[in-house]
Amino acid sequence: MRWRNGEHGYGIVTKVLHWSTVALLVTQLTVGYMMETDGDVPDVDCDPPGEDRSGGDTSDAEEEQYDRLEDRCEAAQYLREERADDAVGAAWSDLWSGDLADGELSLAGWHVLLGLAIVAVGVLRVVWRRTTPLPPWDVRLTATDRTVLHRVERVLLALLFVVPATGIALVVGSDDLVPLHIAAHLCFYAALAVHLFVVLRRRVVGRMLWGRPAGR
Repeated sequence: MRWRNGEHGYGIVTKVLHWSTVALLVTQLTVGYMMETDGDVPDVDCDPPGEDRSGGDTSDAEEEQYDRLEDRCEAAQYLREERADDAVGAAWSDLWSGDLADGELSLAGWHVLLGLAIVAVGVLRVVWRRTTPLPPWDVRLTATDRTVLHRVERVLLALLFVVPATGIALVVGSDDLVPLHIAAHLCFYAALAVHLFVVLRRRVVGRMLWGRPAGR
């Protein structure tokens, strides 16, 4: 096994960076979908039973009772949403508190931490890519396959920065980036699907494990 890429295929460093990225992404997506946010709090109909009779068919005392019940319900719903929102918003501050050292980081905190780790690995991959030559293309890949994989690889590398960055921005309170974060996820899944389709169709995925990597 060689450390750097060459005619023999991908080296150890490239493979470690590749599979580290895969492991981080799988963990990050799992944690992300497990997180509770204010969007996960179901809407509650706070109109008390019988309120539809108000406006002439009920007494003043009944009207006041309906109002009190509705106010209590709305206050409880607001509190649930605030708690869910705080659970996400507190993630950033958790990283700088003792929670990380104590092993008590919340899911939102782990989501941020994993996002930062993905960005760091992405930087290492870009630097390593620029300082290390690529191995030859696998002979089973057609010219079209090579063009597709080359372009998809660039998209995936870019999304290693866009997806975590927009996610972290959401955690610290920039809700305006929700559409961009969702769009980045969709682009990532689409690019990943194309990548997997090509390497599985040409049966070259195993080379990333024990020989020349898939696609190069």
